[in-house]
Amino acid sequence: MRIRKYSRFVWLFMVVIILSACNVSASNGVVKKNENGDYKVTMTTAGTSGSFYAIGAAISQNLNNNAKGIFITNQASGGSVENVRLLDRNEVNFALVGGDSALAAYNGTHEFEGNARSDVLRGVISLYEQPLTLVVLKDSNIKSFNDLKGKRVAVGAPGSGSELKSKEVLEVLGLPYDEGVKQKYLSFADAIEGMRDNQVDATFVWAGAPASAVQELGSTRDIDIVGFTEEESEKIFKENPSIFPYVLPGGTYKEVENDVRTLAINTQIVTRNDIPDEAVYNFVKGFFENIEEIQLAHSSMKEVSMESAVQNVIEMHPGAKQYFEESGAIK
Repeated sequence: MRIRKYSRFVWLFMVVIILSACNVSASNGVVKKNENGDYKVTMTTAGTSGSFYAIGAAISQNLNNNAKGIFITNQASGGSVENVRLLDRNEVNFALVGGDSALAAYNGTHEFEGNARSDVLRGVISLYEQPLTLVVLKDSNIKSFNDLKGKRVAVGAPGSGSELKSKEVLEVLGLPYDEGVKQKYLSFADAIEGMRDNQVDATFVWAGAPASAVQELGSTRDIDIVGFTEEESEKIFKENPSIFPYVLPGGTYKEVENDVRTLAINTQIVTRNDIPDEAVYNFVKGFFENIEEIQLAHSSMKEVSMESAVQNVIEMHPGAKQYFEESGAIK
């Protein structure tokens, strides 16, 4: 009799656990409206020292204060690659992502080889170009890319979009990990601190320019930006068209007066295909109704316009497409 009661108790306990698990799974990532009728969404960006986080915070603040039909919670993360995975796992609803990671995830190439997510990911807005700032101290003997050989080079946080791009550039141009350079897996902030303490010789910074971390280093040490030759830039572009030649204007960093030939990717806001059309429409509408205030968050955002927002973006979400069609950006 005791065994029967115990078995019945265990059975009931297991039913409760299973139902609870199903309930959690069903509610995970679902976009719902709050008491004001606004869709509650989560947007992930990057580390707090990068431009992604500042821009994401500005978007959230301005839309929450001024837009109708959308309420955004801003969330820090490890960057583009993690953001794609968070979207894929339905843990967030919107994300700022480097164009290279967005395209690779959509097509199942590079870091997402064999795992195409064209059934999940959708484009929302193309933002701005994100150049590579390969920063060194001015008194170092690093004047060209090949001078990195044997040096301690910060490539980005491990597994991040920045680290994967840095690795590809180094490998394509003949300076692979462990053989060509002594790679350091550090965030922008930690890498810059390492340069300040003479623990790092050079840092790959893939971020909207000017990047605050580089500016901070320049406030205490004399810095320089390493450029690429035309041949080096074209070699990278041929290997990966999402990484294209770019000229960083002189004066972007006050310590560097001349233009610097470097590389860049574009940046995008992406979402999931199952986010309600109305939620995405409200997001894009709120974004452009508050664009002037959002642009104050970072100088690179001045590039964003209604026309540029629909260029070089992965397959667009129907809600975003509807807004751009109504505004005339898509004919």
